[in-house]
Amino acid sequence: MDLDKMTLARARLALREAVRAHLFDRNVGLIDFGQPKHGDQIAENELAIRVHVRRKLSGPALEAAVETGQTRPIPPSIAGFPTDVPEGIYRPQQWGARRIGWGRPSAVNPRMVHANPLRGGLSISDEYHYTAGTLGGLVVDRATGAEMILSNWHVLVAGWGARAGQRIYQPGRLDGGTSLNTVATLTRDAMSVNLDAAVATLNNNCRLINDQLDLGSVSGVGPAELGMRVIKSGRTSGITSGRVTAIEGVAKIPYGYVERIIRHVVTIEPHLNFEDVSAAGDSGAWWLDPLTGRAIGLHFAGSNFPERGLALNMPAVLDALDVDIVTAVERIESYRVASVRHTKLVGV
Repeated sequence: MDLDKMTLARARLALREAVRAHLFDRNVGLIDFGQPKHGDQIAENELAIRVHVRRKLSGPALEAAVETGQTRPIPPSIAGFPTDVPEGIYRPQQWGARRIGWGRPSAVNPRMVHANPLRGGLSISDEYHYTAGTLGGLVVDRATGAEMILSNWHVLVAGWGARAGQRIYQPGRLDGGTSLNTVATLTRDAMSVNLDAAVATLNNNCRLINDQLDLGSVSGVGPAELGMRVIKSGRTSGITSGRVTAIEGVAKIPYGYVERIIRHVVTIEPHLNFEDVSAAGDSGAWWLDPLTGRAIGLHFAGSNFPERGLALNMPAVLDALDVDIVTAVERIESYRVASVRHTKLVGV
């Protein structure tokens, strides 16, 4: 769905108003702008401000929650846009120690074993936590050209006391990774600007190529658009697809005992109600436009009942971390330019 500039500007104002009024209600976890649902059907030609609640309240339960200050009634419209009230409880989707015994490493599962070369869709974690998330893909530092892994804060950093230089394992510790599987070191993250994203600089132990396991190479980057079909390669659920139903969301996500506001959220829902979009362990995967191969979102959270995935708008992530996705064509061109410069310097 193409949005004209005026409609998008009005939607952003309405979204800000909704966030101010409702995001800090205890029952609200996400507010976004997109396509509402009528029954089980997504209304692809309608637009609404969507206030996602943990549990829909009505009657005496709603009255009691309002009286105790736990919530405010959601009006039928906000700044000229109708409201929609989906249910959903959203959490980061790494696979943690509390799920031991599920998704353990297997010699026949290429996502949960050590790989060389590395590519998107593989198991990964930091050195201290018994978890596993997904290696998103290859980016380069805009200033230095250093090659880096891009994934989530809660996959590569995973603790408020973490420091640059901590080791990154592939596969993740939950899948058997050890210090012998160190492939990178943490460099920086974007949690300070409300994005669950981080990068780690590769060491010389493994090569990371521009490829998503079972999907192929990434052709570039683009913004998420309403109605867009998307696909991803994740550590746990493998190849799954869905469609973008909302953009520019603001979420309230728990990280252990700390609740953080996360911005630039893209909401992805299944084509059919019984399909899976994502699962625990898929955090860090890249959502791609299957028609162009462009990366449009960094997966970081989701809900199982109902099934939804949450991603971060990829252009915002790259700008916050000061990195770029380098495609094969761009890499060839950079080598050509470097070769020409070298020839001029040595006078050949």
